Amino acid sequence: MKIKLINTQKVLSPTNISLADYVINPFRGCEFGCLYCYSQENKNIKRDDFSSCLGVKNNAAQALERELRFKKPKRVLLGSTTECFQYQDLQYNLMEKILYILNHNKIPYTILTKSHLIRNCLPLIAQNKANKIYFTFNSSSNTIIRFLEKKSPLLEERLKTITEIIQKGIDLRIHIGPFIPYISELDKIMKMIPAAVKEIDIELYHHQMGRFDKILEVVEKHMGKDLKEKLKKIYKNKTRYEEFAKNLKQTIKEIQRAHPDKKFFYIVPDFSQYYSSTINYEKAIL
Repeated sequence: MKIKLINTQKVLSPTNISLADYVINPFRGCEFGCLYCYSQENKNIKRDDFSSCLGVKNNAAQALERELRFKKPKRVLLGSTTECFQYQDLQYNLMEKILYILNHNKIPYTILTKSHLIRNCLPLIAQNKANKIYFTFNSSSNTIIRFLEKKSPLLEERLKTITEIIQKGIDLRIHIGPFIPYISELDKIMKMIPAAVKEIDIELYHHQMGRFDKILEVVEKHMGKDLKEKLKKIYKNKTRYEEFAKNLKQTIKEIQRAHPDKKFFYIVPDFSQYYSSTINYEKAIL
């Protein structure tokens, strides 16, 4: 992993994502190397460098303090194009400093993560009851995780982290995303999620996210050509994509009826684009 230190002028960026009005991404690129990650299309990152070259905004905390003198975020989203709690943060300690500053200024935040390293910061996150964690748990198989996510935490570490988040009383939503047809097995994932989890969202994978060609190669190599062809058919045209999305919604509703104590959210990108500012992550399935 090649490390590039970045002396940034600002870290707070306005965002159209419905979860916050500003976003902070303390890194450029990501060590986890997920094949499906949409951030590989980031104009500031060479596609082939996404998981091999990591930009570290080593003065992020100082930049944030300066910006907060004239910017007044209602809520900050942490990690829209990168994993905030990467292994390199053990050395640079960016996130602890950022969270301390946001807490000190009484600015609530939402964290998108799949990293067990967030456990180091749970006492800080728990200081504001308005803070929230979206924790990704999108597979029931360590084998599949390693096929698609080169260096991300395995199931045991994720489950341990989820349990500690719950114990700290931090607002939590499990993010089953992207949900990849025939690979993400919803019934098995649901059996693994702790009963204390009350919010779950499912975000359907979009073929423009990350490296669909590489995903198909992995599926063919490790799961068979038949499965590869089934997956290709879903994304062949809008009709097939929307038909699968409709059937998945019915499956989710059936699961919801079996778990009346939980609230489910369902995100389906438009066939023509994987992201739109009209996507509402807070709209539950009725």
